[in-house]
Amino acid sequence: MTSTDGNSDILVRQMTREDIPAVVDLQKRVYSRMPTWTSEELTHHLEVFPEGQLVAVDRTGRLLGSASSLIIDWDDYSESAKWSTITGDGSFDTHNPLGRTLYGADVAVDPLARRKGVGSLFYEARKKLIRERGLKRLLTGGRIPSYVEAGGEITPQQYVAEVVTGKRKDPTLSFQLANGMVVLDVVPDYLEDAESRGFATLLEWLNPEYVTTVSLGASEQQAALGELGEEALRERPRPARVRIAAMQYLLRPITHFEDFATQVEFFVRSAKEYGSQFAVFPEYFTMQILSYLREPAPGRAVRRLAQLTADYENLFKRLAMESRLYIIAGTHPVIQQGELFNAAHLFTPNGRVFRQKKVHLTATEKGPYQMSRGHGFYVYHTDFGKIAILVCYDVEFPEAARVLAEAGAEIMFVPSCTDERQAFCRVRYCAQARAIENQIYVAMAGTVGNLPEVPYMATHYGQAAILTPSDYFFSRDGIAAEGIVNQEQMVVSDVDLDLLNEQRVNGTVIPLNDLIRDAYDRVFHYVDQREGGKSAPAGPSQPSGSVVVQRA
Repeated sequence: MTSTDGNSDILVRQMTREDIPAVVDLQKRVYSRMPTWTSEELTHHLEVFPEGQLVAVDRTGRLLGSASSLIIDWDDYSESAKWSTITGDGSFDTHNPLGRTLYGADVAVDPLARRKGVGSLFYEARKKLIRERGLKRLLTGGRIPSYVEAGGEITPQQYVAEVVTGKRKDPTLSFQLANGMVVLDVVPDYLEDAESRGFATLLEWLNPEYVTTVSLGASEQQAALGELGEEALRERPRPARVRIAAMQYLLRPITHFEDFATQVEFFVRSAKEYGSQFAVFPEYFTMQILSYLREPAPGRAVRRLAQLTADYENLFKRLAMESRLYIIAGTHPVIQQGELFNAAHLFTPNGRVFRQKKVHLTATEKGPYQMSRGHGFYVYHTDFGKIAILVCYDVEFPEAARVLAEAGAEIMFVPSCTDERQAFCRVRYCAQARAIENQIYVAMAGTVGNLPEVPYMATHYGQAAILTPSDYFFSRDGIAAEGIVNQEQMVVSDVDLDLLNEQRVNGTVIPLNDLIRDAYDRVFHYVDQREGGKSAPAGPSQPSGSVVVQRA
């Protein structure tokens, strides 16, 4: 993140070990009357949560400021919690990667760099991190250094109220308010700070993109964005069996957006006629539109396609409402905050739209397409069961499916786009494995056909399938239905959710519940058996419960 102040460019980036001596020196100059970070503490912060430790430098590399933060579960603390309690006396050992709150522990700006926007850049970087990781809020404790000037004539609460209403100016609080922070409380004995007389404000910024536990039923019991908690969720009775339609979508050159709309309308209409509740389209199936946009540069082509997001969303929003289907409309590139994402879209019968950004990117997405990865996975509660979406390559990572299953997902939708058989087999075999490991249904949709004029989309190898766990009561070979490879068609099958949940308890094997987590907490040793090799500790592996996930 950069800002041009007319004299030099300011870059905000992640702190490195090489920055630590300069940060220690900066802290001593900024907070001469207060305890400051030590080299050991800053080193530990980088080990605990490197993404949360930031510095600002100018064009010459000179340090202009630093900012430190950690993730916490705010439910673990009271609103009167002290800085030392929240930060573990500055150790950041209280960092909780499964929390939903980014806590800003410290911001320091070189006095010579004041009024250049350094502090605002830190806040923007924190908000960006919150959006990327799907966190709920930014919390921070704010000093009120000018309170000492009030001379004890008013209470700290009165002082803060006057700053909020503009009657007074406070160098710290006024700045935080200008950066979108809202005062929640005034906390006594927050920090050893003579100027603030030990008081601090507790401030909050809410992520407008945060999705709480999502109820997608007709009752609309919970908003997609907002403050409603778990207690607001009232699950509606769902049918034991639901029907899924998965598309093998033929990518053919077209001449207008209307051609694309006609093709998808046919599939949605067919899914409805066959009595489906869910319809799933493939990854990148909107790339078909590039056949008439004629942009040869892949990066520019995908960004140009993203400019049609409103048309794409309006089309599927209308189709979902008309058909009363839950439509997983494949993926479509979207631009947010200038960054490009590959996002799956869920359209509901109630006209709501939800995005699941792809987390694990392929070389093409990271390279020619210049995409950014998403952060976090979601479980959606619908009238027909709890569902989740893993976009193509995401299904090749078992940790993602495990945490989604543990969060209650019963059906996992996998929109995919593969160019040849080996790539297809990677996705298909992993999808089958995820169904068995997690005792979950997996519905795959794939692209077929050719787009010779579209960069990196010339050929495709695909097959839609609806996969089940492997046990006596499920389909033979764990395949409820599958299409004929590389032919345009729609694959339809029923899945029994009551059977699924019963077999998660009483199946021949129950891998969803039988995972022995302690086995993954041990320290294993790598033994190099080559001549002259050495044994070395490999370090503790991470149990599945440590995966950072934001549940919708």
